[in-house]
Amino acid sequence: MLKSKKTVKFHKSWRKSISATEAILKLTGVWPDKNSISRWIKIVTFTLIAGIFDISIIMELRNLLKTQDYEALSTHLSTFGLYIGYTVKTIIFQFKKKAFKEMIESIDQPLFEDYQPEMEPNKDECIRVSNGISKFYISCVAASIFLYLNKPLYTDLPLPISFSYELNTVTFILVLIMQCFSCYYLVMIGISFDMIIVGLINIATAQLDILGEAIMSFQPKNPNPLEEEEQAFLIKCARKHQAVIRFVGQIENVFTFIFLVQCLASVTSICNGAFQLTHAKELLSIQALFNFAFMFDVLFEIGTICWFAGLLTLKSVEISDACYNYNWLNSSTRTKRMLLIILLRSQRPMYVTAGTFIRLSMSSFLTVIKTAYSYFALMQSLYDKKNDA
Repeated sequence: MLKSKKTVKFHKSWRKSISATEAILKLTGVWPDKNSISRWIKIVTFTLIAGIFDISIIMELRNLLKTQDYEALSTHLSTFGLYIGYTVKTIIFQFKKKAFKEMIESIDQPLFEDYQPEMEPNKDECIRVSNGISKFYISCVAASIFLYLNKPLYTDLPLPISFSYELNTVTFILVLIMQCFSCYYLVMIGISFDMIIVGLINIATAQLDILGEAIMSFQPKNPNPLEEEEQAFLIKCARKHQAVIRFVGQIENVFTFIFLVQCLASVTSICNGAFQLTHAKELLSIQALFNFAFMFDVLFEIGTICWFAGLLTLKSVEISDACYNYNWLNSSTRTKRMLLIILLRSQRPMYVTAGTFIRLSMSSFLTVIKTAYSYFALMQSLYDKKNDA
């Protein structure tokens, strides 16, 4: 007779929620991993190429401003704003590497792993949703970049990003290679930062869900020493709540200015992307397809972060509802006081900001769209004024 083997369930780490974007940042050398010669060679080489790329972009924008070619300027600004924004985000991240490493290490802290087995689906859902969104968005952006870099095949442009300077054969090839590499490199780094924010916020939201469910479903194992068991449970809940608050504070510290840069870059890209769509000669063309894909990518990027940030704020306030729904009528005065402390703290919502002064939510997403439309109207009026002259 065969003996039945004892099955062991391996729990996934919360860090799996950012595994897709972590892999990309490690590949690009941006992830703050162990220092090595190969990593530093990669960082120096990639930074040099991306720096030359950004300088060439700024020079081209200056030339277009001098000639007042608003249509060409709009074409370039729709993507150039993102490239420069992604570069600035990478620079800011370098000053936040230590805080970022501490935040990543805190993901798998014991307090985050302390939950009932029946709440394991909350973690699985968090990991599945975070990675699913990241992989979907990365795939969409990769396809959009592919269309963008193949511009010479379906337009009259000799290069994906045209320049006002004469290029010989060797320079042309070098510029083409630089453009192809820098586009993928900068864009993948930039969107990875944003998708990591989504994953981290989703972890905090899942922790709040687990905490709320634990408070509402608490059932004492031993009715006789009820007060001691209740107080031990509420102390554990208070510590978990404080751990989530600290974790959200770490997200805010690392990414607040990174997302402010993304908001500014998104305003530029949405404005100029809309301008390109309204002036498209053929709606059923590859160029129009790229413009639609580009607009979707930009709106999805900022919209997803604002959605999950708003959800975090909502879930943080719902902890007070969980405390109110706790079976506290027969509890002691001390137990009620402990429950009240958690309830009062949860009434101060958790939130993530852009630049420490803009709370991220769907209302801030609408503000970005309204701002982009204002600049679009200004650009359209300048374009019409030039054509009427």
